[in-house]
Amino acid sequence: MATRSEARPIRRELVRWPAWTRSIGIGRARVDAVPETLAQSMLGPVILLARLTMGWIFAYAGFEKLIEGFTSAGFLQHAAKGPLTFWFHSLGASSTAVNIIDPLVVWGEIFIGLALVFGVFTRVGLFFAAVQLMLYYLAQFPPANNPFMGYHLVYIVILGLLGVLGAGRIVGLDAWIERVPWVRRNRAVTAILG
Repeated sequence: MATRSEARPIRRELVRWPAWTRSIGIGRARVDAVPETLAQSMLGPVILLARLTMGWIFAYAGFEKLIEGFTSAGFLQHAAKGPLTFWFHSLGASSTAVNIIDPLVVWGEIFIGLALVFGVFTRVGLFFAAVQLMLYYLAQFPPANNPFMGYHLVYIVILGLLGVLGAGRIVGLDAWIERVPWVRRNRAVTAILG
């Protein structure tokens, strides 16, 4: 297997664009007009901006709930709808469940937001953010303005992309943590970083 330094760059004349790209106006001439360095130079700031944006959304929501004295009982009993309504209603009727759910929602949003803003244990934060958003989505299924696609699913897709692209390594603490010798020796740890 060739290392990165031994790998040859792909020559543009060898790249063949599929026929369907010409039908929507993306031909080789259009693609060649965009310098490769532009896409490479813009990718980092866009990923950083998306990570900070998602982090702010979660952190702000969590701190707002903490300050205002959030309880999930009303939402679970009256606003939940869809195929899992009975489950959400039973959770809202149980004071024990509400006493567990409330701090999980508030502190979960705060910790997810801080993890994304600071870029520390980013993939863990992204995973729990996606789980939390999926639960919100299921509690409100189907969305009011669409048969199935809601903003929760759009956020989940963005979070997935951030995880795949290693968003925590871009001006984040995960890049620093990955330089620690113990982390370098334990490659499984790097799966939760980035």
